[in-house]
Amino acid sequence: MTPADAVREGAAPTPVSPARAAAWKALLRLRGDTHHFEDSLSAFAELEGLSDRDRGLANELVVGTVKRRGSVDAVLGSFTRAPVNRTDPHVLEALRLAAFQLLFLDRVPAYAVVDDSVALVARRGKKAQGFANAVLRKVAAEGREKFAGLAEGDGARSWSVRFSCPVWLVQLLRRELGDEAAALFLAAAAEPPERCLRVNTLRGDAAGTRASLAAAGFTTHGVPGLGSALLYGGPSLERCEPFRRGQVTAQSRGSQIAGLVAAAGSRQNGAVLDLCAAPGTKTAQLAATLPGAGLTAVDADPARVDDMRRNLARLGVEGARLVAADVLDLPPEFDDAYDTVLLDAPCSGLGTLSSRADLRWRRREADVDRLAQLQRRLLRRAARCVRRGGSLTYAVCTLPSAETTGVVDSLLGAGGWALDDLGESWPGMAHPAAGGCLLVLPPQNGSTGFFVARFRRLQGAAG
Repeated sequence: MTPADAVREGAAPTPVSPARAAAWKALLRLRGDTHHFEDSLSAFAELEGLSDRDRGLANELVVGTVKRRGSVDAVLGSFTRAPVNRTDPHVLEALRLAAFQLLFLDRVPAYAVVDDSVALVARRGKKAQGFANAVLRKVAAEGREKFAGLAEGDGARSWSVRFSCPVWLVQLLRRELGDEAAALFLAAAAEPPERCLRVNTLRGDAAGTRASLAAAGFTTHGVPGLGSALLYGGPSLERCEPFRRGQVTAQSRGSQIAGLVAAAGSRQNGAVLDLCAAPGTKTAQLAATLPGAGLTAVDADPARVDDMRRNLARLGVEGARLVAADVLDLPPEFDDAYDTVLLDAPCSGLGTLSSRADLRWRRREADVDRLAQLQRRLLRRAARCVRRGGSLTYAVCTLPSAETTGVVDSLLGAGGWALDDLGESWPGMAHPAAGGCLLVLPPQNGSTGFFVARFRRLQGAAG
């Protein structure tokens, strides 16, 4: 049966599904630049009042509708006379929510989707209801065929519809990664993110932690090559007892690799500096991996430093020095003071499209070069903190060369530094254009893309 076959004619109004109503309200709340998806969704009262089952469905609907907005708008636009972006926002978000379900989900009857969406816009008047009903019946009957036609072909616009990404981002990723890798990455970005955690060895061993997680209703699987990483399924991690006890923390594979690279470049019991450190995920990893090291963590935002302090306390990290300061304005006492420095720099975040559903729509092409300029300045300041013979790890959760190999080259060109060969230690992740660096690329390496490079300050290098 096709979605169109399931649409009821002349059916009596029924109460709107709580999950759909909550998802619609959440989508309205997310409109505009003042609400960022990753910060806002968990705080929405509309989702908090739902049962676990409805909350899960509402979350899926919000995330899917946001991710698939480009695909959905292309199909909706083919069935409307006026541009989609001129539609009443309340009506538009109801249309998007319904079209996502009709185009990409199979388990919900089309008539229920259409009925609920028409009911959601009731307060906008009968004209709005009639409009929504007419458009969604077309989507139910012809939408999937229309989507296939719009997504067919090798042009940037076809890719944009197929993978629901801005044209500029499609062009950038194809240029940077090549068509095959870009297509795999973009397809993975449309899927739910991998749920990955790190076992905190400051609070217990892996076996005991897995037992605690199993008792709390989780399933877990190890990750080859990452001894402390577990992929998990189950309820909300942040609400479970093992999380509250500090036995685990959410941390992607790429982030864990960045922390391990930094730790592997350290000297025994040396001084360690984590820059741009909040919320302290990698700070805690360094503390667990390098017991006995003198650890300093810096972040520019005092509120985030307070959050980091609480997070580190939960994870059993003791003795770390936390500093609220702009990396670019660090005092001279930081110069030549550390054996190991980790800079996980602010970046465009384009490796995180799977977990940050609205980032593809918030980010602009000009952001890449703007952030690359900041990263070069941050890396130069971080470099001054490293003692001769010490190491400096640069990590970003993004992919463009301007923010990755271009930043690396800017420091190497200044002299006094050499790259450690990370590709030798992590051969499956060696950067295709710079084998000494790592490119952690979805989907083969998880769902978060990361770039990692580790420099070594030459013994004769000037400060």
